[in-house]
Amino acid sequence: MKNLTDKVAVITGAGSGIGRELARQLSEAGARVALNDKNHAPLRETAESLGGPVHCEAFDVSDRAALEAFRDNVLEQFGQVDLVVNNAGFTLPPRAMEEISEADFRRVLEVNFWGVVHGTLTFLPELKKRPEAGLVNISSVFGLIGYPSQGPYSVSKFAVRGFTETLRVELNKTNITFTSVHPGGIKTNIVRHIEGMDGTSHDKFSKQFDKMARTTAAEAAAVIIRGIQDKKPRVLIGRDARFIDRIQRLWPSTYEQTIMKNFDIDRV
Repeated sequence: MKNLTDKVAVITGAGSGIGRELARQLSEAGARVALNDKNHAPLRETAESLGGPVHCEAFDVSDRAALEAFRDNVLEQFGQVDLVVNNAGFTLPPRAMEEISEADFRRVLEVNFWGVVHGTLTFLPELKKRPEAGLVNISSVFGLIGYPSQGPYSVSKFAVRGFTETLRVELNKTNITFTSVHPGGIKTNIVRHIEGMDGTSHDKFSKQFDKMARTTAAEAAAVIIRGIQDKKPRVLIGRDARFIDRIQRLWPSTYEQTIMKNFDIDRV
């Protein structure tokens, strides 16, 4: 999808971070954008910062009925959908897997995994109608490796990767390019938006995350867009992502020792 002019791009989680930057850069490239976020105010800020055609709706992507209504409204306004980026997601305060409640675990999966499934299956029939189309699902480097203290998030991102790769195999003869995106440390507000942490723990985790976050959201969005234009099946963002991808391929049964050593991570 080299030419993005007049293409219609749907982006979830567009109120901040990578989602907001994707909206901005795709709009600047000539695309018409349809945006979602759970929170109305930041979504409106994104929409108002764009110069091109935009449609936006605030809702939770775990609600499939809301996504279907969103699809209908996008089609009514723009008449087509060429690109879908399932980007919405969140994480929990760092805790060992055995300390996480079932309710919290389910909530992460509902948004991070089922939100991607709903966004994909809702728009898939429309993508099939286009001469060329793209379906981009945002996983993570934590969808390549298991990571201590972020169990539900990692599980959800492994699931996103598996879902995307399975679709790519099943629909390999269609006009759709399926892309799984694996960002490393990105300078976004995902950690600062975590609820349920006391101030000291939140500050400590934020500082640890900031040490790992070496890529800006704008840089990440640019890499994703190049991946869309080049029809890449997998996009790795950042030196840390490329490093992690390499070591888990070379040492699939022992990579965790290297991860702990190179990223100065304490076991939970």
